[in-house]
Amino acid sequence: MMKKLFAGLILVLILTPLSAQNLPDYTGFVNDFAGVIDRDTEEQIEAIANRVERLTGAQIAVVTVESIEPYGSIEEYSIALAEKWKVGSRDQDNGVILIVTMKERELRIEVGYGLEGAIPDGRAGEILDTAMLPYFRDGDFSTGFLAGTYEVAGEIAAEYDVDLGDLNVPVPAASGGSRESDEGRGIPAGLIFFLLIFFFGGGRFFFPLFFLSSILGGRHYRGGFGSSGFGGGSFGGGGGSFGGFGGGGFGGGGASRGF
Repeated sequence: MMKKLFAGLILVLILTPLSAQNLPDYTGFVNDFAGVIDRDTEEQIEAIANRVERLTGAQIAVVTVESIEPYGSIEEYSIALAEKWKVGSRDQDNGVILIVTMKERELRIEVGYGLEGAIPDGRAGEILDTAMLPYFRDGDFSTGFLAGTYEVAGEIAAEYDVDLGDLNVPVPAASGGSRESDEGRGIPAGLIFFLLIFFFGGGRFFFPLFFLSSILGGRHYRGGFGSSGFGGGSFGGGGGSFGGFGGGGFGGGGASRGF
């Protein structure tokens, strides 16, 4: 009798899906279980995610964990987490999860069914490579997640053809990457215009063009975060509190990187 009970217990353990093991419950848009995101940045990310949800219905979740054990890969862990949390709406499956595991030093963007067209695997990988990994390699996880959230939000806004407003997220350049801060970078458009006319016009229009260039000087040709979907106006917060995730589905779309 005892042998049968023991064998039955072993069978139950074998058949218990990994998705039931070591998966935390969500706490909000930002779930910093590894404790690597500072509070100010967490509030900025939450504000962006709130704005995205309010205007599009899509949801963004940021997750940090110490380890993905006993899962064999970050892909397995993130899809199990996606199945448990169900980020995004039930009818549109429009959720995105940005997740890092500290022990395994891996990063992934998991994309819900409904956003795989807006953020295909290649674009997800590009966001990891250009917006997040340079900061992660510097140990700056706060800025990396802020930059990644900003880019994801821009793609969602473009997909839904909405204007998220000016998020005013100043992200400094990482030493390992090519990103530039949101303000004060690049060459003023007015200066470019002035120099071209000055050299080709022999200096005859120096003073009127100098005046014109000073007016245009506030506009820049710059790198940085130029995702579509952001426009004029001020970004005054998330526009509401977190109310839980909505039942979205995931099918494994996205990209992963090590750092």
